[in-house]
Amino acid sequence: MTQTQTAPLLKVSGLKQYFRVNRTFTVKAVDDVSFEIYPGETYGLVGESGSGKSTIGRSVIRLYDPTAGSIIFDGQDISGKLSREQNQKLRTEMQMIFQDPMASLNPRKKVGDIIAEGLDIHHMYSSRAERQEKVEKILAKVGLAPEHAERYPHQFSGGQRQRVGIARALIMDPKLIIADECISALDVSIQAQVVNLMKDIQAETGTAYLFIAHDLSMVKYISDRIGVLHLGHLLETGTTEEIFENPIHPYTRSLLSAIPTPNPVVEKRRMAESYDYASSGIDYTKGTQHLVSGTHYVKCTDEEFARWAK
Repeated sequence: MTQTQTAPLLKVSGLKQYFRVNRTFTVKAVDDVSFEIYPGETYGLVGESGSGKSTIGRSVIRLYDPTAGSIIFDGQDISGKLSREQNQKLRTEMQMIFQDPMASLNPRKKVGDIIAEGLDIHHMYSSRAERQEKVEKILAKVGLAPEHAERYPHQFSGGQRQRVGIARALIMDPKLIIADECISALDVSIQAQVVNLMKDIQAETGTAYLFIAHDLSMVKYISDRIGVLHLGHLLETGTTEEIFENPIHPYTRSLLSAIPTPNPVVEKRRMAESYDYASSGIDYTKGTQHLVSGTHYVKCTDEEFARWAK
């Protein structure tokens, strides 16, 4: 679905998320971040640990109350105090897959009850048989057997537990799923299985993803568009091809130069670019969005843009 044919499913504008530590110090975890996600697409959010990726995800799904900015989801403003109807819409049409599959699953509940918890809360079935049928159907979709519904989380491997987390999100038939580093705790072979599963489900259901990760190779594989985050600021955003083939911001270039290649000859010659914000002379707070081409934007001053875009 092209962006010209449809309105954004999620539009985040000027999002700020500050945490007050004491009377004199406030952590600015997210500072003036704006991006859009369209129906059926995957938007990858990348950056180093502590850059504010997970905070953005939790602010969008309203686990945190945003300090400033607006969040428009499916035509409704969900950045302020939520009405009962808005809360109902948000809790059914937006779901989250958490980073740690063990910590996010209740160890005292059977997997079938964990997956069906959303159905129970929102009364989305008419009989116990329909509930069981929905659970078994979603288990099959994520590659698990019906008998797995009677087991507890500790009886599964890490990859299987993450599939349970995906099933719990999918059973609500959401329009948007926020995948918060959902593969970082898994083995590489299992990561590929989980990401391929997510792509297959997206093709089948049309669900949009906000894919939060720090593995650029995986983000390149799954994402339609990418946003690069550093110290709470969105420095560069564009399609996967625009970001990987024509990185503008020095931080983006340093990230891409650190990706290892499987070719030993090329890898031996690869030079990773270094980037240090403190000594770079760049001030993120002074930058504004500059259009590079198409949907490719970079946040910087006019002088920096003229220098970098050569």
